[in-house]
Amino acid sequence: MLSALAQVEAMETMTAVRRTEFRHRRLSGRPLVIIPLMMAGEAGAPLAAMVGTAKRDMTLLVVPQPRNRDQRFAFAADLGRIVMGYIDSCRQDRRGNSDRSHYSDAPQILVPNHGGVKALADLGRMCRFRSTSGPYAVPDVVPEFGMWLTFLVDTAEQAGTSLLLPVTLMLTEHWATGQSTLEDQNLASLMAWIAPPPGLSVEQAMVDAENPDVCPPAGPATSPEFDNRDLAPAISRFDTAHALGDPHALAAAQSELSDLIAEQVKPTWRMTWEAISLLRSVPEAPQTATRFRSDCVSFTKYSDYRDSGGLPQRKRDTAIGAAQRLSRLERALVEFESAMAFDDRFVRADRRSSGEAFAGTVVESEPGRLFTTPKNTQVPRPHVIVRTDDPVRLAVGTKLISPSMPASHKAVIVSLLRDGDSTLVTVEVTRGMGRARVPKPGTVPMPDQDIAYLPDPGWRPRPEFPASEHTPWTHIAGHDEPDTDSAVPEDAAAEEWGHED
Repeated sequence: MLSALAQVEAMETMTAVRRTEFRHRRLSGRPLVIIPLMMAGEAGAPLAAMVGTAKRDMTLLVVPQPRNRDQRFAFAADLGRIVMGYIDSCRQDRRGNSDRSHYSDAPQILVPNHGGVKALADLGRMCRFRSTSGPYAVPDVVPEFGMWLTFLVDTAEQAGTSLLLPVTLMLTEHWATGQSTLEDQNLASLMAWIAPPPGLSVEQAMVDAENPDVCPPAGPATSPEFDNRDLAPAISRFDTAHALGDPHALAAAQSELSDLIAEQVKPTWRMTWEAISLLRSVPEAPQTATRFRSDCVSFTKYSDYRDSGGLPQRKRDTAIGAAQRLSRLERALVEFESAMAFDDRFVRADRRSSGEAFAGTVVESEPGRLFTTPKNTQVPRPHVIVRTDDPVRLAVGTKLISPSMPASHKAVIVSLLRDGDSTLVTVEVTRGMGRARVPKPGTVPMPDQDIAYLPDPGWRPRPEFPASEHTPWTHIAGHDEPDTDSAVPEDAAAEEWGHED
């Protein structure tokens, strides 16, 4: 409800409205920004990429003829050396004992939008199965780069991770605009709402954002007008110079292409770094550091796997692998949403409006209540009654955590009783009171104390899945067999065609 209200307010005032109190994504002090461009109509054919770790330190890589296989993989090798150099820079300091040690840093790659993530996924799939020997050999860095890209793209689907992120995602998590979710994927339009250029209103900035000559698309596709008017003739001139074998004409045509594409990419490059600067001004949520440690552990595990000669990721998940992955993603989403609500009162208020959390005032407390366990041991189990005006849609027996109490505080709903327009919620405190029979001061809510509760995502064992050999016959398909031909090009004719002059 409050998220919708924020969008309405943004539309009324023509100004972006904050959704959250904190930034819930880690923002590295030295992220690697990649702005990929793909050729329209050619799936997985890279056109260019601008990459760098600082606003004034960028490298532009261009594929003069994206249909040419040799040029595509030369581009992948150049980009791979930059990305792998950045990844290696994060593998310097390792902490902890030998069994549980992990790197103290992890890479962070930022792209302008979700389309950038898809472009990197296509590039990773194009590279990771390639052979470094034989008739279609590629440089050694290409398959390694492809495997790392695939790993990073896979982590981008998991809630809370920050190894690969679209900038538009971080912006829309913190600010609400008066436009649709789809329109929020346009970086220029999104920045027009949040931080319009000096001297321009939001309306004027949005008009410019929709003009490809003023604000070229942030990729991965270029605008059709640019393709027809500028790009296609420039590639044609490069092909002609290449066919004639004139080195001077070839260099001139390649320089022209680079200049054309640089004009298309530089506005997005500047805008991406402006967005990063805006995000740095937002305070980081307390539990972001915990999620960063999880990123470091994940990065370390995959790094060790690659160092041990691990195989490329499968082309397609098996039935069991897909179920395991789905379970992992669902669990990560629950934990991330709970952590956001725990840290951020704005997010918590949104959940309160839907009945998924509640806040109120303690009207009665019984801190001395004891409970006798089956082992005939008495333990403290205080009862607390909270009066709330929030709509409570949590069931009796729901386990709770509270941002208003110490982190170890746990409780469970015992009963719900309507009292006019309010609800009396009786909770039983179950943890966080110390080891004595008398709870420590401050561990049990007292009368007149304001308190908030939300569901505890808690720990739960991973679901058990059958072994691969016990996969039900209904879930076995030909593509679930091992990738015995993973080093063979998927389309040999296309590979050969790519060598044509």
